[in-house]
Formats: sequence, structure tokens, C-alpha cells
Amino acid sequence: MRWNLLFFGLIQRFLIFDFIIIPLPLWIDIFCPIFAAVYGLFVGWLGAFLLTVCAWRSLQANYLMNRVVDDTWEDKIPRNTEEERRLADNLQHLVMMCGYKEPMEVICQSIDSLAAQSTAHRLIVVIGLEEGTPDVAEKAARLKERYARSFKRREIRGKCSNANYTMRAAVTRLEEYGDLDLSCTTATSCDTDSIFAPRYFENLGYQFLTSKKAKEVVWQAPLYYNHYLNDRPFYVRAIGIMRAAYMLGFLIPFNINTMSIFSFSLDLCIKGEFFHAHYQMDDIIYTLTCMQALQKRVEILMIPMPVISGPTSGTTQCEEFSEWFRQSERWTIGACEVFHYFVVKRRRYNCSAAMSYGTWFVIYYGFILCSLTLTGLAGFINYALVNAKRSTIDDMAAHTGQYPLSDAENTGVMIAGFSSLAWTYIIFMIFFYLDKEGCKLIYHLKMKPQGAEDTTFCQNFKDWILMWPSLVMYSCVSYWAILKVAFYGKRVCGHDPSSKEGLKAGQAMGEVLASETSTSAEVSTSVCPGGDTSEDDRA
Repeated sequence: MRWNLLFFGLIQRFLIFDFIIIPLPLWIDIFCPIFAAVYGLFVGWLGAFLLTVCAWRSLQANYLMNRVVDDTWEDKIPRNTEEERRLADNLQHLVMMCGYKEPMEVICQSIDSLAAQSTAHRLIVVIGLEEGTPDVAEKAARLKERYARSFKRREIRGKCSNANYTMRAAVTRLEEYGDLDLSCTTATSCDTDSIFAPRYFENLGYQFLTSKKAKEVVWQAPLYYNHYLNDRPFYVRAIGIMRAAYMLGFLIPFNINTMSIFSFSLDLCIKGEFFHAHYQMDDIIYTLTCMQALQKRVEILMIPMPVISGPTSGTTQCEEFSEWFRQSERWTIGACEVFHYFVVKRRRYNCSAAMSYGTWFVIYYGFILCSLTLTGLAGFINYALVNAKRSTIDDMAAHTGQYPLSDAENTGVMIAGFSSLAWTYIIFMIFFYLDKEGCKLIYHLKMKPQGAEDTTFCQNFKDWILMWPSLVMYSCVSYWAILKVAFYGKRVCGHDPSSKEGLKAGQAMGEVLASETSTSAEVSTSVCPGGDTSEDDRA
């Protein structure tokens, strides 16, 4: 079989995890009832404990964002020495945005948030549009016209088909113009449905120029999926809220990986040989390439500013579910592909860093995202079947000596098991609270009109009740995706761009992001050859 199977802790050549470990509660009590009870309670409460850690870390991050939400950072950049003044005066931020079939309304809303930055005069915005993009020439002309006076003056025309080619083209042009100064240049990778807080790059610049290890870290802002999230079905909203909480509670504090919108020093990007063009999950792969360059774990620092990223969306209920299923499957396949890369390149990493990263990667993507809810579901099903299996257990006990639990003991196990689920729902309540707090920050920073993402009590209650079933649905998709990777391998790995038509429809209903620009500049677009969604172009 393939190395991908190791992703779920498999022994090579056998799908032990998928077919034995997850459904273990359904059959192990036939042979050892005591072990079945202990195993079910252990998994349930281990999951509850990890979610509690996530909630606690998320609350800490939310407190920090609220504490510094109105702070300014440009005036805090040190200018005491001549070198500090040179760095402060020449600080620039390279922003890379790759597009394909996204509606112009969605792209412009994202670029508007860049034009509204407090340090827009420091931004070099590179928009990579593939050759196959519908009306590509018209889109490029409209973008140049609309943002002709919004960013730092640069002309960057390069051949690009994904993050790798876009960034390489940008660096080449900067070098040609004599503006490539790695000591004072950051880079940011973002999507076409990203909305930045007005002082995102101001804070990034401050951290970059004041951190002693600025060229050895990456920066990740908390992602909120409140881009018409209140108009999405319950399973889309539940997964969006869950992903936002997991970003705050797992991905950032435990340095697992960046996601979607992240920043880094251009020097580190060059040392890591940019992005890997043959893998679809460029955000996770970037963490691994940096690990290779530094020979240690890459620390992820938080930018205490919310960033909005678009959720999965569709214009009808069927499209909503289809898009959610397709993207959920792609995320899991992408994670498997990344772990394959990690295992193949394992000798290129520092041993301790590789062990540490591999452990956290499997815990997060294998246990928390895939098997936690499925194993819990198997345990609950087993509770319902306990009487139906009693005669079989009694027959096996005559041979094994492992007698079934008494009725009182079974009742105690069930109470303890359902208590872990009740505790999990308390954590879900905290996740919904964090979503509400995120919306308050978004309104305060004028990233969205006041009340645009508000929901009623009934909607919140319904989505809260359906949170666990939504996670079960997501885990089932992940389960299916890993089986596809196991049997089909690279053939199912590829980038299937998410649809943004649902976001366009939401915007057409009345929401407009207003931005005023006053700095003189030029934004450039790069038209990329090979506009099809081949592996190399849309990896």
C-alpha cells in the first residue's frame, strides 16, 4: 500500500485504523467487556479534554484581540538607530493573491480591504490570474483601473499559475528594480475571499521589525468564516465555527500549520525554496518547507487581528451540500498528501522536530478531525446494542472468562459516556460565544456593516444542537476521503477550486464593503499561462 496509510497510524499494507480502531467499541466488548468500557470512556473524555484545552486557548486569544483592538503599531516601531530608521522607512509588504474563476465582486471586496489598510502605501499587491480565467483580460484591466492609486507603486508582471510561480515572479521583478531588501520585506499569501482588519499589516510590520527571530517564524491571524455565514446551512455554519475555534485553540498555539491567510519573511520564503508546486495544500506544505530550511519546528505567531475567510457556499441547498462535501473531502485528501510528503522527506528534518510535528499532525488531523466523533458514535451505538449482544457475550465468557458487566455497571458507564458528550456541548457553547465575540470585533473594525452577520437565538440554538451531528458528517467525509487516498493514491489528489458564487449572491443582496483610498500607487496583475486546473497549475 502507500505511505499515506501511516497518516492514521496504520501498519503499512493494512487499513487497521479505518476498519478496526474506529469501530472498536462495536465489537471488542464481545471479547473483553471491561476493556470496551474503559476504552470508550477514555476516548470520550480524552476528546472532551482536548476540546477544553482548545476552548481555553481560544478564550485567551479572544481576550488578547479585544485588549489591543484599538492599538496603533506604526508609532511603536523603533527608530533609535540609523539602521532601525532605515528598516522602518523601507518596510514593505508583498501580498500575493491567486485567482481563477472567482466573481469580480468577491475579488474586489478582498482587495478593498487591502486598500483600506492603515499602511496601504507599504503594500505591493500581486494578483495572479490564470490564463483560463473567464474574461481574464477584462478582469485585469478593471483591477488596474480600480486600484490605480491604492498601493505602493510597483509594476510586477510575471508568469504565475499558483502561489509558487506568483511569488517567484514577484521576487524576480523586485530584484530587477533594485527593491529586493530581505531585511525589511514581508510576504503574505491570501485567498480571493479574504477581508483583512485595517491594521493587519501595521501589526505585522511592528512584529517583523521588533522580533529577534522574525526570519524564523510565520504569522497567522485568527480566521473567521463570517462571510454571509448566517445565510449558510447548519452544517456549513457549524464547521465554520469549529474551524475558527480550532485555529485559535490548536493550529496557532501548538504550531501545527498555517491556514489560508498567513504571513512570513520573504527571506524565509526564499530559503525554503518558495512553495511546492505539486501539492494542493500550499499553506501546510509551506510549514514543512520552512522546517527543512531551518532544521527545527517553525513557530507560528499570532497577529491579534481578525481576518475573514469565505466559507463553502452555493446558490441552492443542493449546491451548498455538494460544495461542502467536495471541499471537506479535498481538505482531508490534501492533509493525507501533505503527510505523504512529510514521511517521504523525513530524513531532511531534524529528528526531534520531525517527531514532535508528526505527533501533533496525527493527533489533530487523524484523531480530532476524523476519528474522535466517529469512535464516540460507535460507542453510543454499542450502548443501544448492549442487550442484543448479551447472549453472545455470555457465550464468549465461557471460553474467555471475561464476563459481561452488571446492569449497574453498564448504567454507570453509559452515564459517564454521555457526560463527556454533555461536556462537549458546553465547549460548543463556548465556540458559539467566540463566534459572537468575533463578529463584535469585525463590526468594531468596520470589516462588515453592523448586524450583517447577526443570527437569532433560535438559529443559534438549532445550530448548537446540530453541532455534534455536523462534526459526525464531517468525520464521515474524512473517513471516505482517506479510503479514496489509500486505494487511488495520487489520482485523487488535486486542487478543485471552491465556488464563490454563493458569496457573490450574498453580496448582491445588499452588503457593500466601503473603502476610501488616498495613497498614490499602482496595482499589477499577472496573467498566468496554462489556465486549466492541472496539477502543476492549481496544485
